[in-house]
Amino acid sequence: MTQLSWSEVEEWLDAHPDLFQDYFLRKVELCGINEWLVTHGFLTIQDYTRRGSDEPPSPQDLSVHRRSVSKKCLRHEFARAKSRTSDFMMGPPREIIVSRRSSLIDMRKYCSLPPNSVHMLSLLIESKVRLPETEPTTSRAVKRELLRSSGEREFFLSCVRDIATDLDLKSLSHKIVDNIAVLLDVDGSSLFLVEGPPGKKVLVSKVFDIHCGAGRFLLPANGGASGDNEIQVPWGSGILGHVAETGETVNLQVACEDPRFDDEVDRITGYHTESLLCMAVRSASDDIIAVAQIVNKNPDKDDGHFTFKDEKVFETYLQFVGIALTNAQIVETSRMEYERNRNLLEVVHDLFEEQTSLEKVVLKIMQRAQRLLKCERAAVLLVDENSQEKVKFSKLFELTSPANRHKNTNNNKKKMQSDDSTAQYLLALAERVAESGQVLNVPEPAIVGEKTAVNVKSLLAMPIRNSSYQIIGVATIVNKNTGHPFDENDEQLFEAFSIFCGLGIHNTIMYSEVEKAMARQKVTIEVLSYHSTASNREVEKLMERTVPLPDELNLYSLSFDDFSLQEDEMILASVSMFVELGLVKKFMIERDTLYRFLITVKRNYRDVPYHNWKHAFNVAQVMFAILMGCEMKGTFNDIEVLGMFVGCLCHDLDHRGTNNAYQQKAGSALVLLYGTTNTMEQHHFNHAVMILSSETLNIFRNLSADCYSNVMKVLKHSILATDLSSYFLNRTRFFNLVERKEYSWGLENDRELLRGMLMTASDLAASCKPWPVQEQVASLVATEFLSQGDKERDELHIEPVPVMDRHRVHELPRLQLSWIKDICLPLYQCLGQMNPKLNVMTEGALENIAHWEQMAESGGSISPLPA
Repeated sequence: MTQLSWSEVEEWLDAHPDLFQDYFLRKVELCGINEWLVTHGFLTIQDYTRRGSDEPPSPQDLSVHRRSVSKKCLRHEFARAKSRTSDFMMGPPREIIVSRRSSLIDMRKYCSLPPNSVHMLSLLIESKVRLPETEPTTSRAVKRELLRSSGEREFFLSCVRDIATDLDLKSLSHKIVDNIAVLLDVDGSSLFLVEGPPGKKVLVSKVFDIHCGAGRFLLPANGGASGDNEIQVPWGSGILGHVAETGETVNLQVACEDPRFDDEVDRITGYHTESLLCMAVRSASDDIIAVAQIVNKNPDKDDGHFTFKDEKVFETYLQFVGIALTNAQIVETSRMEYERNRNLLEVVHDLFEEQTSLEKVVLKIMQRAQRLLKCERAAVLLVDENSQEKVKFSKLFELTSPANRHKNTNNNKKKMQSDDSTAQYLLALAERVAESGQVLNVPEPAIVGEKTAVNVKSLLAMPIRNSSYQIIGVATIVNKNTGHPFDENDEQLFEAFSIFCGLGIHNTIMYSEVEKAMARQKVTIEVLSYHSTASNREVEKLMERTVPLPDELNLYSLSFDDFSLQEDEMILASVSMFVELGLVKKFMIERDTLYRFLITVKRNYRDVPYHNWKHAFNVAQVMFAILMGCEMKGTFNDIEVLGMFVGCLCHDLDHRGTNNAYQQKAGSALVLLYGTTNTMEQHHFNHAVMILSSETLNIFRNLSADCYSNVMKVLKHSILATDLSSYFLNRTRFFNLVERKEYSWGLENDRELLRGMLMTASDLAASCKPWPVQEQVASLVATEFLSQGDKERDELHIEPVPVMDRHRVHELPRLQLSWIKDICLPLYQCLGQMNPKLNVMTEGALENIAHWEQMAESGGSISPLPA
């Protein structure tokens, strides 16, 4: 059966969405749904008993169910209250809310929810401001009848009363448009409000009345209106713009003959505008706050022309309109300020409620930013404070709004092609903001360097600062949902938002540092309680012994017997290799410091079956044989040779006989301290640094500052390279370089890649040693692996992988065969292709493969040491 690649499976799923949906509904678990919801910016679903489950509910579950049913209405009411977008309510407040707000205890009882901070905050910040009741809008037919029955003067006063107490801008605009249409007996009327800061003002109307019989005409969103069906007229454009800019009254008998007249609406609707009267609406301070326009006066009156009397009536009524609009705008501004302050208070609550996880805090920041500023995309980039470059980001978090994501489901391929360019574009802008510390508002797509992005219509980027006013990151929002660019109000709100975000992120980072410090202290105490440094007596005793030459111990050979030396003999052999490599003379390493360092390193290896001092020495011997016996030393400089050789000796310091996966499963202090990537390798390196930090153990102390820094970098890279995940990540690139002969060891990057491969080759070299050595090493490795498997089964209550499962010990020969074939042999073959003297490793691996094949076929097994 042909094995399918993941890309083929994904393509098939895309082509069969119905089958994928069916599989999803049948198989997916709640934890998977919650992970998807959190990733895409939704709230999670609480655990519950699945419908149709055969498992009977527990008495506790039944009790909880009865309580939830008995309080269902209250919970539903509370959920509706939380989802409300405005707390300025029309009409009388609900009696139950008023009666229940007298005390916190009553509120808790009313909510029927636990008294946690989220529920308390939701009710505490609920607005107590109530708008006065207003009469519902009356139809124009009724108003015309009222005009005929009561007379013009009385009707005028009723029109004033109609708008005097209405504080809702949209409702008020409807009433004004209707009133002026009836009052002046015209076919159509409209009202445009002045919006925007000085220099960027526009005229905006959500209703545009063509004529009495046609109702109100709304331009489509792609035809000159905004996303919420607003009509926008540029400042100074057309008759409306002219009146707004100059404050002049325009009275036209034949509108189409005036060059300022814009006939766009006429062309769209087929309507014909004849007479027109347009006048500015002013506030008490004489500022123009709106423009009112009426068209096509009743042709039975004054031949359809607007008279001086019409102008005076229009002007008089618009004075009252100015007062009403000013009051409504003040209330609207107050409402917006309240909403903004409420949102910021909720932001503060969210950020300071969760300070244990940087990822969770940043996710809340992006979710809040999207809801608060109504944008398609949000991103947070954190500055790498340790970077020597001008600006470099250590982490990038990005969240796309679910609505926008679903909108683009049919354009996945096109979206994938643009994602990379968009990311590069956003990164370039973020770097600019981090460097300058200035707010960046891009109202339209722009080119940054050579980078641009077609799907970025507008962007607002803001530096995130900590309490010391240092820039720790950049917050970016992209593409306002309305299609408009971000305005000054958005900038002001986003700036306040970013201040709180900076404090939240800074506190979370500090909390993480405190946790790491505590974990580091715990690990250090544990290490110190187990290990101790070399005593003077031990050093003197070893220094009295003669250091053998490498030839005498067969150290130049890649077939060296790993079990031929005792522990103290290994220290003397290590000194011999240090001298032969020229490191003692080159770096002026004192003799007693070297001995004390080696003894301390030996004592800092735990007594585990395999990853002990013997293994560390054997890895160092293989590296020595590669450098000297295979003449690879000239490929590297002396600093690199020193770093690699010391790295071999220290690469498994304080190994506990368990791997990285076990540390993560057990949730050990090492995982908290170093994370889940290279956990043990980072610990080995830090343990080496701890040893070298002692003056009497520091074999690097005579190096210059630059050389010391460089050797520590090589040491860290060498130790981290022994993590097989690093080998898997880099081996394809290395194999291709060697196969195509495209390598150049004069290039630092190529040498770094080679150093990593040689560290792995040395670490795994037992697989190419003579069969007696290989068989004995395999027994030690199996002993250690099976011990870890026992811990996983007995302590963590999980099933171990086959190679660590004592119940499957009979499978070990087959597993060892696969290990050498798939992991070790390809590396040795590649190294042999690069340097024929390394072919002895390939030959040794092939011989051991033959032995393991024979053992697997005959049913033999590895004999681990007794547990």
